[in-house]
Amino acid sequence: MSVAQKDKKVSIISMEVKSSNELFAKYFCEALARQVGQFYITTKSKKARMNMQILERQTDSIREELNSAISRVATANDNTFNLNPALNIRRVPSARKQVDVQANTAILTELVKQTELAKVTVRRDTPLIQVLDSPILPLKKEKFGKLKGLVLGGFFSGFLVVLYLIIRRIFKQFE
Repeated sequence: MSVAQKDKKVSIISMEVKSSNELFAKYFCEALARQVGQFYITTKSKKARMNMQILERQTDSIREELNSAISRVATANDNTFNLNPALNIRRVPSARKQVDVQANTAILTELVKQTELAKVTVRRDTPLIQVLDSPILPLKKEKFGKLKGLVLGGFFSGFLVVLYLIIRRIFKQFE
């Protein structure tokens, strides 16, 4: 087995497996390329994927908290409906919960932006691995290939010699 990079400037890697069993060599080469490619992609983009997963968990958590805060604001507003204007102290829980909703909305907006940027980073950091030339099994070897060519060549040569002699004889008759 040999693995080589033909040119340092181009990221094309050549892998060659030689074996007496052609099928084994072909399947081994394909499986090895697939496994190494998957490992390379996983290790190359691991940090970006972890960052994206953390941001997605935070976004989901803040979204749940925002939904809960919206429900608490509605409940507090229901509790203060038709309240005597002299009792403004009872409106404080509703105002606090409204601040929570606004803060969670701002946090969620920023987290959604960061999550989308993380997804773009994952796509950018994930390398493209493509098989340019897959292994091809050699053609079946023909038995008697050289002997067949020699016999056909002999017949063809004999035909040309006979044709030459016939044409020469015809020309000699007309002279």
